[in-house]
Amino acid sequence: MDINFEHPALLTLLFIIPIFWGLSTLAIGRLPLWRIFSSNFFRGLVLALLILSLAGLSRVEKRPGESSLVFCVDVSDSINPENKNLVMNSITTIDKELGEKVKRGLVVFGKDAQVIAPVEERLKPENMHWEVDTSRTNIASGLLSCMNIFPKDSKKKLLLFTDGNENMGSGLQAAKILEKQGIEVYAMELPPPPEVKEVYIKNLMVPKEVAQGEAFGARSTVENKGVAPSKGTLKLYEGDKLIKEWETNFSPGLNTFDLSYDNPKRGFLQFRAVLEAESDTNPENNLQEAFVNVRGKPRILYVQSNPYLNRKPFLVTALEGKDVEVEIRNAEDMPRTLQELLGYECIIFSNVPATALSQEQMEFLKTYVADFGGGFVMLGGELSLAQGGYADTVVEEILPVKVTAGSTFWEEKPKRVAIILLIDKSGSMSGTKLFATKKAAIELMMQLKSEDLMGVIAFDVIPYDIVELLPVKDLRSSIVSKLTRLNAGGGTDIFPAMKEAYKKLLESGAQVSHVVLLSDGNTRSVYYSYESLMEMFKQASISVSTIAIGGWLVNTRLLKDIARRTRGEFYTLDNYKELPKLIITDTAKVLTKADFHEEQFIPRLDPNSEILKSISQEQIPPLKGYSLTIPKPTAEVSLVADIRGVEDPVLANWRYGLGKAVVYTSDAEARWSSQWINWNMYNKFWSQTIHWAMRDIPRGEYALEIEESEGKPYLMIEAGAEVASNEFDRLQLRLLSPGLEAHEVNLRQVAPRRFIANLEGYPPGSYTVDISTFKGDKLVDHATKGLLLPPQARPLPVESLSQGNNRELLETVTKLTHGKLNPGPEDLRQGTGEIEKREDLSKFLIPLAMGLFLIDIAIRRIGIV
Repeated sequence: MDINFEHPALLTLLFIIPIFWGLSTLAIGRLPLWRIFSSNFFRGLVLALLILSLAGLSRVEKRPGESSLVFCVDVSDSINPENKNLVMNSITTIDKELGEKVKRGLVVFGKDAQVIAPVEERLKPENMHWEVDTSRTNIASGLLSCMNIFPKDSKKKLLLFTDGNENMGSGLQAAKILEKQGIEVYAMELPPPPEVKEVYIKNLMVPKEVAQGEAFGARSTVENKGVAPSKGTLKLYEGDKLIKEWETNFSPGLNTFDLSYDNPKRGFLQFRAVLEAESDTNPENNLQEAFVNVRGKPRILYVQSNPYLNRKPFLVTALEGKDVEVEIRNAEDMPRTLQELLGYECIIFSNVPATALSQEQMEFLKTYVADFGGGFVMLGGELSLAQGGYADTVVEEILPVKVTAGSTFWEEKPKRVAIILLIDKSGSMSGTKLFATKKAAIELMMQLKSEDLMGVIAFDVIPYDIVELLPVKDLRSSIVSKLTRLNAGGGTDIFPAMKEAYKKLLESGAQVSHVVLLSDGNTRSVYYSYESLMEMFKQASISVSTIAIGGWLVNTRLLKDIARRTRGEFYTLDNYKELPKLIITDTAKVLTKADFHEEQFIPRLDPNSEILKSISQEQIPPLKGYSLTIPKPTAEVSLVADIRGVEDPVLANWRYGLGKAVVYTSDAEARWSSQWINWNMYNKFWSQTIHWAMRDIPRGEYALEIEESEGKPYLMIEAGAEVASNEFDRLQLRLLSPGLEAHEVNLRQVAPRRFIANLEGYPPGSYTVDISTFKGDKLVDHATKGLLLPPQARPLPVESLSQGNNRELLETVTKLTHGKLNPGPEDLRQGTGEIEKREDLSKFLIPLAMGLFLIDIAIRRIGIV
């Protein structure tokens, strides 16, 4: 039996006992001498016993005993299958070589540990199966689990099989605990794993927000985890458009690819980086996406139902230069998704029938206005409102008026009208002149009713029927193709063409007949031959208006005389772009003379109108028609018509949900508004109307950020400093998902102007974010932004980030615990014949010290010896 101290340095404290005696003698000097010596003796013993206890006095008894060896095996994902098989074969071999004096146990570990076999005589192969989380390496959990299964009275050895690449816990701290328990740790290095061949996109970085037209950079980072270059291709897309492709060898480590993106359009830009590489084992991490919000001019969508209209609508022209962008689409190209609608601040319908829209498109339009604050403007026309089939539809719900049934619009019943356009196609009419006349022919047709007659005759020295004199309804689908046959060439003779036009109009039986002649007036026929022809036109009440084209070469005398003698109008044209408007002006005069809209009316203006500020009643020109509607109770009616004895709305507006809607029951073209398109306030009128209807401009900025916490995505939203927190008491957030469903998201306020939303369960993809702030029930501010919710992070598994063995950790652990790295069979069998049994003697010393202390008290107080 041996005596041992766990902390022998503390024995130096014994030298303070004589000092303690001297001080104690001075303190109790009044007592008899024998009592002083007795008290000091017992006090010295008490102090000595306490110091021995602190020094860890123990009794060590060595005796023959058994030895225990526990196999501690790393089964995490960083250990490849070949090495796992090698470890199990090594355990089987060592188990056979140990002999009967050594007991064995088995513990496996990954993220956690599991005891497979407690310490026993031999390992049982049938128990070699386990269920542990292998996504991490936690060496500490394995070592501590082994410590708990060792028998108390045995020589304790632990054989560790691992690569040492821990990513949880601390194996070194666990080894310190094992060393105090007398457990020797031995470790076996594993063969290095095969080279990893993996190339993946680490990230795609773009700014979250830029201004329209501002160039910005997009950076893609590709990481090659291998040791050799890998050939491959990186492609960068904006939406579905490929904007850059790099074919290269990806060097080991990080590879960056930069692109400057110029002149982005307003809206939401989605970028996508796609990787294809030869040395790649995980295709799931070969895609990255990013999103950019582009601030800029408001966008307006103008939807029309006139596919043959090959010029800009007059309303669109009026908005040019008004800090807006206008996109024109035909009705069949109307957006079919809510997300596409949200790219515009206002939607304008011009003479669009309800049959051109699906029920789903109507529902999207309603959601766009009511829930996302969009603007909607509906213009009247022969295919709009009631005559367009909008009664009792979803679109009618949005409008500030009720669409009526029965008599759907007012206009004076017209007489039958026939108009022929005579076009000089001689060589002098080539180029822009001829192109302008084709556009004029289409404008002419648009002013006429379906039953009116129209024809086009081209001429050089002889006339050619380009468009036969037919009802307009029969020409709408074919006029453009017929006009393509019109080509310049040849001489000029007006007489035969006028005679042919006279013949056709006389046979038509129309109550009103009119000819528009476009020519330079240079004709082969002598002047006096036109005298009788002009008289024939006059007697038949066929008016002829002449438009002089050709500059200083024009024969103005003949053209003026033809117009004057037939009660037509003479015009000179310097800018060919003005020809369509000139045709509209002339035709409007003819139709007025023909009592087409004999009772023209001037709409009456509400002087308190919010939309029509700075426009007075005296400035309003007359209209020729409008669709009949009934204003809804809360609508603001800015223009009314009272020619029927009631006030019919011409211009009405209201707020619908978060958005605004406007209806203009007349049209914005020449059919009913021929005098408006030449009105000097036309641009101002429509600019103010459309700007009122547009989605409100956000008062503040709203920063969006996706953050991940504990594997869950969170949306952080922060209102800018310009939005005072006391201006609103509620913030509402809606997400429009890729599946076209709008979700209201629950928000939690975490700081002034700062909110957080849990997006767990939302699928990855691009979203439109609708932000609204309220004070009570009043809308304070509204903004729409784009957001990309990335797929769940797909980085390389943690276990694949480290390669080879962490030899430094294995050496440190084995030296600390008096073990060995890569031991042989003899190392594992040594020391099995004798074990040490240590007994802590402080359990005796402290009670003895307490007893002696009581005796000391008795001597000093009572006098007992």
